[in-house]
Amino acid sequence: MTSSPDLASLYQLLAKESRPILPSGEQRAILGCGYVGKAVAKAWRHQGHELWGTTTRHERLNELAEIVDSPVVCDFTDSSTSLEFTSNLDGILASFAPSKNSQVDISQYRETFLGGLELLIEALKRRTSESPLHLVHLSSCGVYGNRQGALTNETDAIDARHPVNQVLARAEEMIQSVRSEKINVCVLRLGGIYGPGRDIPGMLLSAAGGIVQRNGQNVPCWIHLDDIVRGVNFAFEHNLNEVYNLVDDTQYTGQELTDRLCEQAGLPLAKWLTVDTSDRVLNARVSNAKLKQLGFTLTQPSMVD
Repeated sequence: MTSSPDLASLYQLLAKESRPILPSGEQRAILGCGYVGKAVAKAWRHQGHELWGTTTRHERLNELAEIVDSPVVCDFTDSSTSLEFTSNLDGILASFAPSKNSQVDISQYRETFLGGLELLIEALKRRTSESPLHLVHLSSCGVYGNRQGALTNETDAIDARHPVNQVLARAEEMIQSVRSEKINVCVLRLGGIYGPGRDIPGMLLSAAGGIVQRNGQNVPCWIHLDDIVRGVNFAFEHNLNEVYNLVDDTQYTGQELTDRLCEQAGLPLAKWLTVDTSDRVLNARVSNAKLKQLGFTLTQPSMVD
């Protein structure tokens, strides 16, 4: 469903009165204005783009209207939801992020994550504009699964045995199916996200002197929120049309990372387990070389620094 026409028009009017759309700006949409989507919206608004942004909750419309020109309520599990507003856009960021409860229920996770992409693909099939469209989809490096800590890049096979990875892999397939002469599609596989409100270093330091109930021999990957925003902008600026890992330079095991943070803070070391306690594991030294070779640089190369 979408917000009522009168309410949506009011939000658009209020937003546009507060700042001009730059002549060089594009018409862009962010499908899923959660933690990452909101950060990108703020950056794009500052750049002068005209923005559409979606939320699943009516109560977030006021908040969303402060950072996008056209806030829209979308239920991506409802096949009657319309995404026709995407038909004449220059760029779209697909940033679907099911709630924590949805992640527990794989069927709800699938409906939310894949449902939004199905709606988008159907809308793009009806697209009449002849102008180019750039589509960027946010995925996860979790799809690589357990590679025993091996150096891993975009050419390596993904592990879709776990139901969550199956959804992520299917989403990548779906979004890339719309690639054409008029539509460029870039998939950014993100590491674990840290930044304002997600103080991963602080969380790890809170385990100092204690035991972490996870396998410390696995190698995760990370990315700061600021570098996600910069990576998305880089993808649009360079019209990227392939799959890229968007991760920082950290390639430590969980134990190594915590050890270094504790040492820097002068705290006793934490002890991690040495066996897996979950059936979904990322254990890979994920490479960011492909993106860096194009000129992308990180502002936060490592949470240790």
